[in-house]
Order: sequence, then C-alpha cells, then structure tokens
Amino acid sequence: MENAGLRCPELVLDTPPAKFAASSGSCGEFLFLATYSSDTYLQSQLDFVGTAGQRAINVGKNWTVVSEDLDRLQKHLGGTVLHTGP
Repeated sequence: MENAGLRCPELVLDTPPAKFAASSGSCGEFLFLATYSSDTYLQSQLDFVGTAGQRAINVGKNWTVVSEDLDRLQKHLGGTVLHTGP
C-alpha cells in the first residue's frame, strides 16, 4: 500500500477486528484495511458493505482496502474496485 503512494505513518488495528475480518485497521480517517481468513468471510464482508452504503472498495484475494484513491491502489496492488453504493 505504501508502495502505491499512500502513506500510513501509524496503522491503528481494530480490537477486535471488523466483524468478518481476521484483522483490520485504519490509517487516518479515510483509509481502512482488512484481511480475511476465508472466501466465505470475505464474501460476507462484501455483502455487508453493499448494505452499509460504502461507495467503493478495492478487493483482493483475501483483503479489502477502502480509500479515497482506489484507482491508484488498484494499479499498484491489483484487486478489483467494486462500486457498491451511490
């Protein structure tokens, strides 16, 4: 993520992690990260995000990133940007 040009001087881990995540945390107000232990948990998170009004999320094999600059992240990290809300 930092190689993609997004700074994270202090990752604040969620304790406990987000509902479906194996681990999750944030870097400031607009950057949220999570990893998942299975496809089932990742899919459950994506189903939840769709109902929670989140507008876009970058999704990888076992991770998600929410940021204001998802296109730049996708270019460097891969994954798929899903637009889930208005």
